[in-house]
Amino acid sequence: VHVRLYEATESDRPVSQWSAEVAFDEAVSQPRLYDHGRFRLGQRFSGREVFRFPEPIGPVGVVLAAQDEVVTVPHVIPVRTMDAKIGGADIEQLRRWYRQGKLRKSRGLVPSQFPRTPTPGTVDQLIHRGILHNARFAAAVIVEGNTHGRPALIRWDATVPSLYLLRRRGLLCSPIAWATAEMAALFVKHFPRNLLGVHPPEAFPAELRRAILRDVRSRDILLVKRITSGPPKKR
Repeated sequence: VHVRLYEATESDRPVSQWSAEVAFDEAVSQPRLYDHGRFRLGQRFSGREVFRFPEPIGPVGVVLAAQDEVVTVPHVIPVRTMDAKIGGADIEQLRRWYRQGKLRKSRGLVPSQFPRTPTPGTVDQLIHRGILHNARFAAAVIVEGNTHGRPALIRWDATVPSLYLLRRRGLLCSPIAWATAEMAALFVKHFPRNLLGVHPPEAFPAELRRAILRDVRSRDILLVKRITSGPPKKR
């Protein structure tokens, strides 16, 4: 299982698309990988590869990143391997700071690198002052395996409206913040009242996950699923 994310903010200075504290924690943490039944730590910003996101994004260099899903999914869904990589202008800036020695946990959170999440009013001001131009977010999940004796690849792509499109609708928030709010609303809507405790989305009952996916398409989040099958395996 491969998770690929794209985060890009077109801005003349750093602007947080989401929580500065969470972004800093992920930037200074070693990425986890799941490799044939074992968890291991990878090197920050390593494993660079080129991944093609749907247009208008296209091919982008992606690197290993610390993501919770890599730790939680293998406990719920049987998988052999799993990793997560992120690409885009935001991660490239973090990678440059890391190589320059400016991105260390011991230095703490530097506000100039990880500013507080802007309020809608601040977003509006940054746009009007010509500082913040646009922002995009996209996610892809690729699953490789076998079905009915044939190798198969299943790919899901999720694309959300850009900052430019959200602003045209009167919504002054980043694409990540908007997508998070929309998904949280769907989880609240479908969450069973008799299900107690803390549960990652992949631990929800299958019928609940399907219901959420059906509703996602009505929330302006573009979901595309592709399945590629190969010839039967020789015995």
